[in-house]
Amino acid sequence: MNRRLRRLSPTILWLVAAVFILQLLSSAAAIFFLRGQMLEVVRTDRVRQVLDVRDDLLATYLQGGRPSLAQMIVRQQGSAADPTVFIALTGGGTPLLSNLARVPALDITQRPRPVMVHLGPDIPDIEGMAIAGQLPDGERLVVGVMGATESRFNLAFATAGGLTIVVAVALALASALLLGLEISRRTRAIAMTAEQLASGNFGARLPEARSGDGFDHLRLQMNRMAERIDTLVSELGAVSASLAHDLRSPVARLSAAIDTALERVDEPGAIEALQAARENADGLRRMLETALEITRLEGGAVADRRVPLDLAAVAQDMAELYEPLAEQSGVLLETRLEPAVATADRELVSRAIANLIDNALKYGARRVTLRTTAVAGWTEIAVLDDGPGIAPGDRDRVVERFVRLDNARTLPGGGLGLAMVLAVARRHGGTFDLADGDGPDQRGLLARLRLPV
Repeated sequence: MNRRLRRLSPTILWLVAAVFILQLLSSAAAIFFLRGQMLEVVRTDRVRQVLDVRDDLLATYLQGGRPSLAQMIVRQQGSAADPTVFIALTGGGTPLLSNLARVPALDITQRPRPVMVHLGPDIPDIEGMAIAGQLPDGERLVVGVMGATESRFNLAFATAGGLTIVVAVALALASALLLGLEISRRTRAIAMTAEQLASGNFGARLPEARSGDGFDHLRLQMNRMAERIDTLVSELGAVSASLAHDLRSPVARLSAAIDTALERVDEPGAIEALQAARENADGLRRMLETALEITRLEGGAVADRRVPLDLAAVAQDMAELYEPLAEQSGVLLETRLEPAVATADRELVSRAIANLIDNALKYGARRVTLRTTAVAGWTEIAVLDDGPGIAPGDRDRVVERFVRLDNARTLPGGGLGLAMVLAVARRHGGTFDLADGDGPDQRGLLARLRLPV
């Protein structure tokens, strides 16, 4: 469960919080509405009780006069027998009091009003509701009922509603988390499929569902988009592969023709020109082979040969291979290799490292550093040089096929080296980026190939 919660994105967490708050507010509103309704019922019942007792007393007074009324009050007969009912008859001599010690101060009213009932010197006053009226003989009749008025009712309701609020909070939090986890699960499946598509696995599809909701519609459209991309990429790859494949034969024949011509001429100028043509033909052949390999990588046509590798050992082998060339070019090739194990294709990773080193030797200055590290689930192969670097605006463009910057047009190459590294990164589900050097003066270019562990 904790692992699932860590997967929740900030957006999902905000959604969970919003749902929780809305449910909590709705529960609180429902509780307060229920309180209001219950309080209104209690008030109405008390008002009706006060009016009923008063009407019974008035009926007794009309039938038997003051003596019958006094007898009913003293003996607490009929509706006056309820211990919560209090009565006061004043203005005709000695006041008659029932269930109270002092007559509450109350004006003559048509409807019952809240009052405080005094029961005795050592007894706290009790809240109640009473009505005062004047009899035909001039006496005042006060009739009321004791009971839990609004403040006491609020206290009792708070005690009873406390548990309800706790349960409502727990249910709101649980439902919000379940909703967030379900949305996260569905969006994560969509994101993982999109990630596979971005890495070149155009056969990735979302599982079908018939729920009919918005996620189902998004799933359907994602699969349709993936099918369309797969079709277009397959067609483009087929055209590119066919073109590259078909051009290999003419280039091979061109190289053979040049070799034949070299054997038949003796004139130094002609030999030099044919040798230049031979070098250009070999470069064209290498470009076609690299372009074909990139197409196969991006199209998923390369067999899966990934095995657990220590990338530091692979990088060490490539550094030893390029060390003579670096010495010949007057460049110091140094290594800073830390153990970095990843599941990778050794041949493709070696090819990517070779391209990065070759690129640094061509465009760097006097020092090239090859290093490997492993951080937070990723392994990183980095090549740092102290050359002029690449402007930030050109870094996204330079990893595209056949793109060469102005300062590289006089050097050999076809603009496919970095594109090949990017294709290897995508094949492994990793990333490739270019940045400024990480030295004190930020000089040079830092090329980083990151592969997931």
